[in-house]
Amino acid sequence: MNTYVSTKPTVYLIDGLNLVRSFLYQFARTEEDITADFLDFLADISLHERYSMHEYEVIFDGPFRPVGPLYRGGVHISFSEDVTADQIIYERADYLNQNGRRVIAVTDDRLLQEDLKKLGVKTQFCRKFYNGLKLPEK
Repeated sequence: MNTYVSTKPTVYLIDGLNLVRSFLYQFARTEEDITADFLDFLADISLHERYSMHEYEVIFDGPFRPVGPLYRGGVHISFSEDVTADQIIYERADYLNQNGRRVIAVTDDRLLQEDLKKLGVKTQFCRKFYNGLKLPEK
């Protein structure tokens, strides 16, 4: 059984640039290519029965840029514009948590992780999250 992805309906708040940049050196490809591949992969995963109960919100730092559809499967993509993705993740996690939603923030930012844990919000490192997304073999 996969222990990295929740078995209960969860909102995953994903720091998009954190996740994408954690793979840049491994694949030696452009940030745009890795972003496109990750978003396509996450959209495909979100439609699988094992993961479809979850919501995936990917927040990228900075202004809007073309990444394809902003809604695909169970994935919603947004941009932080004038604030940081960390601020949006923190505020959104706090709001969801206060309203009884199960939320996990996916980020490698240790300071953000510490702040979220003080709110009672679970966090997960980007690689651990990504490595936990496996479709069952047939």
